[in-house]
Amino acid sequence: MCQRHSGSLTQVWVEFDKQDVNWFGPGGMPKTWRSFDYLSRNFCDVCGRTLGAIDDDSVVALVLGTFDSPNRVTLRVTSHSYISKKPKWWHVNAEV
Repeated sequence: MCQRHSGSLTQVWVEFDKQDVNWFGPGGMPKTWRSFDYLSRNFCDVCGRTLGAIDDDSVVALVLGTFDSPNRVTLRVTSHSYISKKPKWWHVNAEV
């Protein structure tokens, strides 16, 4: 799904507890599209930019490109998803 959603082979997501995310800006709360039975994809109502996904549980996953200053935050890779579906030529760091 991420390949169709992003137009890329990968997409970097940063996950937060839903209670720790505040939406602000001219678009306010993002618009949603129900992409699976357990989550919705979110996008900006003003520009249409992909923002991420909100699980029905307590997780908000934001795409890294939504951050104005991603270098101001310390982020670390904790997992990779869907490695079994990666292209054969793609090498993923096994230490993560």
